[in-house]
Amino acid sequence: MGMVQWWTLLWISWYYHKISAEVLVQYKYFVPGQRQHVSLQAPAEPKGTEFIWEWTSHDGSNKIVIITIQSNGDFVWNSRNISISKESKYGIRLGPQLLNAGVFTFIQTKPEKVNLAQIKVSAVKVNQPPFIINEGSDVALSCEVSYLPDSATLAWERDREPTANTTLLYNNTAHIIIHSAEQYSEGTYNCTLRRNGSLIFSVPNTFKVNEGSFGTQRTLYRGSLNSIEVVLICHSHNSHKKADWYWTPLPQSFILLISADKDKDVSVSMETDKERFSFDVYDGHKFPLRISPVKFGDSGRYICSHDGYAAATVTLVTIQEPPGALSRNQSVVLNCEISKGIDNVTLAWLRMKGGRGELVKQEVLTERAPKTMLSLTLPSLTEDQLHWACVVFTGSVLRAQVPLHLTLPKTYIKQGEPESAQPEE
Repeated sequence: MGMVQWWTLLWISWYYHKISAEVLVQYKYFVPGQRQHVSLQAPAEPKGTEFIWEWTSHDGSNKIVIITIQSNGDFVWNSRNISISKESKYGIRLGPQLLNAGVFTFIQTKPEKVNLAQIKVSAVKVNQPPFIINEGSDVALSCEVSYLPDSATLAWERDREPTANTTLLYNNTAHIIIHSAEQYSEGTYNCTLRRNGSLIFSVPNTFKVNEGSFGTQRTLYRGSLNSIEVVLICHSHNSHKKADWYWTPLPQSFILLISADKDKDVSVSMETDKERFSFDVYDGHKFPLRISPVKFGDSGRYICSHDGYAAATVTLVTIQEPPGALSRNQSVVLNCEISKGIDNVTLAWLRMKGGRGELVKQEVLTERAPKTMLSLTLPSLTEDQLHWACVVFTGSVLRAQVPLHLTLPKTYIKQGEPESAQPEE
């Protein structure tokens, strides 16, 4: 599924606070969907004779003096950026360019150096799918803010309510996956930033679902946990008499799982795990297959046919986290395994802290490499190492998130508990 990546700008004044008796800090955000410039104004009536605007990257690694302004109105561009222009006597205006995200400081340089104002300008990046989604596909959305204060919450919402799907916050990016999209899935999803419950901005993203799956091919990623399920959509606009689901546990041959005649009982293969596979009476059009819970061995290619014609092909990739075991030296091994080698798929272990993921280890796998597992060793298990997530990315797109919650052994919960140890890679 192709993804569209875009940046556009609209400034939003957020809130102000003082970092000293003199310096006023303001936050502004570049928000997708608008084309307005961002105005940066100096404090009213500064008393010095010479001033500069200084830009610093959010991580502090780069610093540039943009312009020097005299109290008589004269000015000199120290670093010419065609997307930044002069505005009023001491103000500047930023154009819709990603490179303008950062911290802008207005500094008096004569007769003495004094910081007078600071404006933190953050850009918002939205990765969005095509407007029309094929029925049964997973829809992955992400929203990234170049600077996210600890006091702010970035999340995806639908109709002003949190979505049913879990949002992963990682690297100042809110990811969400809408599984097996159907008509009820379509609509507007909003990337929202809130501070202390107050809405700062909301960026809408709307898509529609193309009803019908005839002839489509899609890949779905699912964790193999008791709470995880997958729905394989098979839907034809035309009416048919017979439908079948076949399974190819790669690279083996076809296995007939389920066969159905229109409005008649469904015939289930002896090789099917009847307790985990469920389906509706075939009405000639729809024949979805639900697997719940998903097991690691369910991976492979599933083909639905109507009257002998392929109606949908679904490749199911499964992820499992075999529980780590305590050894005699009290180390814990976390394993995350993907069911098949996929080119340029990234497996990563995130330590979860207050709803945010912190990268501990990751590895990019390829089809040519036989490795399908990412292992992480914790020299000792401590209270700040109990909540984890194994995540799967293709490029920058989140495909799966499998949580893992560990229990601290009772022998550890004592006075003199071992100090926190850094994970070994």
